[in-house]
Amino acid sequence: MPTLNQLSVVLPVLNERENLAELIPELSTALSTSVDDLEIIVVDDSSTDGTENLMEEFSRSDERIRFISRVGLSRSLPDSLSEGVRAARFDHVAWMDADGSMPPESLRQLVSSYRATTASDPVIVGSRFVPGGGFKGVEVVGETSFWQVVQNLRGSNDSFSAVVLSRILNRYLWVILDRCCRDLASGFIIARRDTVLQLGLRGSYGDYCVRFLYLAHRTAHSIVEVPYVCQLRRHGYSKTGTTLLGLLKRGIPYVLLPFRIRWTRP
Repeated sequence: MPTLNQLSVVLPVLNERENLAELIPELSTALSTSVDDLEIIVVDDSSTDGTENLMEEFSRSDERIRFISRVGLSRSLPDSLSEGVRAARFDHVAWMDADGSMPPESLRQLVSSYRATTASDPVIVGSRFVPGGGFKGVEVVGETSFWQVVQNLRGSNDSFSAVVLSRILNRYLWVILDRCCRDLASGFIIARRDTVLQLGLRGSYGDYCVRFLYLAHRTAHSIVEVPYVCQLRRHGYSKTGTTLLGLLKRGIPYVLLPFRIRWTRP
């Protein structure tokens, strides 16, 4: 069984100050008994909401909390993640959204699953689309009615259209890309730092994770999906867009994505 005693958690952010104020203490508490050494690396993609001031306060009170500013650089989620992974001090890294949709307690479960697997160099994926998983407005996949989903999303900062489109796209990617992972756009991962650096995090806002997981599959890394229920965003608004037109513009490139990455050399 692989060992995981130290963990670097990378949080790429853009205007998530309110969410970080809640998430960072929760992560620290949730992982305090799960790993011997922890660091939380917040990589800020030029926020304008006072994120840097908040992080200065956190860093002064807890040396495990680190802050990287990308002011002056082009905004890029995969570049932010890559910078955080390169800066990590420990051999194992995790990354997740900072909007409150990925519960810190679920990260504990990913840590436990990493330790339990018999694979030598696994990639652990927090998955919304395996039995026991669920996603925004859907408590458990296959057990929540259409009307209940609508009711759950009403009044939230998340879009019903985004939920539906996400489900369709993930199903499509799973079928086309060798059924290697049901939640290819997860963005909730634990892996060895060297593995991430070797495979690379390339692409755009949404497709970097698909590329990373498919390359991991092609290079014989064991992908283990751990169910979790993706929560509604706590504060602020999604970066994926809120209008149907905006969502479709983001979704169309996914149709061609599987055919492009099949030609990517591992």
